[in-house]
Amino acid sequence: MKYKIGIIGATQSVERIMTVSREFEDGIKFIPLPFEDEKEIQPILHNNKRKVDGWLFSGPLPYAIAKEYLENEDNVSYCQSSGAGLYINCLQIAYKNEICLPRISVDMYESLMDIGQSIKETGLPLDGVYIKYYDQKYDLEEITQFHLRLWQEGKTDGAITALRTVFHNLEAQNVPVYALTLTKQEIYQSLKIITEKVKTSYFKTTQVGSVIIAINQYEEVIEKAKSLSMLQNLEWKLKGVLLPLCNSLNGYLLEKGSGVYEIFSSRGAIEQELTTLRETIQQMGIAINFDVSVRAGVGFGETVSNAEFNAYRALRNIDEKTDGGLIIIRDDGGIVEAASQEKEVSYDYYSNDESLLEKLHKAAVGIKTFRKIEATVQRLKWDSFTVAQLASQLSVTEQNIRRIISSLNAVELVIIAGEEFAATRGRPGKLYRLNI
Repeated sequence: MKYKIGIIGATQSVERIMTVSREFEDGIKFIPLPFEDEKEIQPILHNNKRKVDGWLFSGPLPYAIAKEYLENEDNVSYCQSSGAGLYINCLQIAYKNEICLPRISVDMYESLMDIGQSIKETGLPLDGVYIKYYDQKYDLEEITQFHLRLWQEGKTDGAITALRTVFHNLEAQNVPVYALTLTKQEIYQSLKIITEKVKTSYFKTTQVGSVIIAINQYEEVIEKAKSLSMLQNLEWKLKGVLLPLCNSLNGYLLEKGSGVYEIFSSRGAIEQELTTLRETIQQMGIAINFDVSVRAGVGFGETVSNAEFNAYRALRNIDEKTDGGLIIIRDDGGIVEAASQEKEVSYDYYSNDESLLEKLHKAAVGIKTFRKIEATVQRLKWDSFTVAQLASQLSVTEQNIRRIISSLNAVELVIIAGEEFAATRGRPGKLYRLNI
């Protein structure tokens, strides 16, 4: 098989990456996808997502812009700098100006590297170094003026920029400017990383996937059906809802009896059609037209039996009273609760941390429950949270969450972080923070 990897970045950066890519094995095809403006990134992703197996971005900035449009990050990477390019630029400025210690201005995307630390490693004093960090909402004119002002005031011998427009703006003002570029070794390492990620992702997506959909309280459905023909019509309706899902998954539908259906497909197909699966569960509930719920368990594995085993395990983890419940159990045992895209949360149900397990035992809180809380807090990037916020995300009662949080607080896995602002009369609620 020949893997295809799209290279996204500014034209010059893509050209440089493509030059290095020629040293790679024949089984990899790198496809250049340059842009002149960052606004082109989204259309590039949309137009080419079915044509490639993975993406490599020329740097952290185009990656940050693209991140919200990426469906899956298992097959995505970006070129990272170790600081070697910065060292080269410093040597260039020193050589050109016939000085030992260059005074420089540098702009850089905030997550690329710690410039201060990188310069310290060169032995250069930081007194003559001016640094401007920016994020994906950067202002090109502001960054240009940062460099230009320092040069006009005689505080710098040259400027180093990673932004092509800033480079040309400064060049036009006769400012000695140097493009911060990646070294050949850095590019090669980045290509190696994305190649391995794409290969791993491919083997993962080709795993067997099993979807088991169960109508809860199916006996009640049978009882409420007024005749055998009515029950048969209902079954035909349900199959009419399930067959489009089966086609979307390119899968095989099995009727297991007692309101249970199973679809075999691949992991990749199922992960791509999770929204369709959620909609199908809702449509089945509407088609039944009785006060019963529908839930689905998804399992992945190396074999059919492993996938099916995990699917049934997932199904057992869903409360039968929960309508539209959807849980995935991966091949490594990890759990994903995916009833909605907004509240999707992944966690493990096990831990090798003896200290953590001992504290949870004292608190009488299961590892699964704790991992679920931990994953929710991390997903939402909460520095602190209230009982009400957590209860809403986990779709459980505040009373239940309050009991759990109180138990975790007693063993110091959760600490009190303050009090929330009360907009109305009454006692303000406590703010909590995970302590792990």
